[in-house]
Amino acid sequence: MLEFDLTIARFFASLREAAGVFFTPFFKTITYFGTAGLGFIITCIILILFKKTRKLGTVSLVALFFGAILTNLLLKNIVARPRPFADETSEFYTIWKNAGCLWESGYSFPSGHATASMAFSFGLFLVCNKKYSWSFLFIPLIMGITRIYFCVHYTTDVIGGFCVGILCGTLAFFAVKGLMCWKLFVKFMDAKGITELIQKKSSQTDTQNSEEEN
Repeated sequence: MLEFDLTIARFFASLREAAGVFFTPFFKTITYFGTAGLGFIITCIILILFKKTRKLGTVSLVALFFGAILTNLLLKNIVARPRPFADETSEFYTIWKNAGCLWESGYSFPSGHATASMAFSFGLFLVCNKKYSWSFLFIPLIMGITRIYFCVHYTTDVIGGFCVGILCGTLAFFAVKGLMCWKLFVKFMDAKGITELIQKKSSQTDTQNSEEEN
């Protein structure tokens, strides 16, 4: 497995050397977008604000939540795999150093960035029309490449993250489907906008208070 990881790491190292700094700024922007899943969380919140995209945002946000629990709280601590650059005598450390010494803390397996990007994208894939939703899967592919490119993860970390992300996206899809039997959740999904939902909730509260006073 380590030989496989090293072969892929060498490939991207040779790509970086051949292209100079051509890919580096773009890949760095992509990888920062996925830090702590923040970029994906913000995107989900924006999608939830609009009725037409609310299901997309809700499924993907739930998938991100599942992914954070499985990857960051459980698997990383159970497997406890050091980062590729942790051993300063290894070739991985040299590759990491030549790639710009992008620092990451915590354990390596599975990749949190890969998990988050796949959970987010697979949620979109399941909800949207399959004629075009497969294109969302390029998001985790590019994210995974950036993690290997900067040698902050082994390729097997990324593959592991993809597997967890697919699982989380699937669980989130069926979880949201199950919640549709809950009236309050249906109202949330059907509201034209968040302001309308808040107004309805406020109106219901005022009515209840009025009834209690009478």
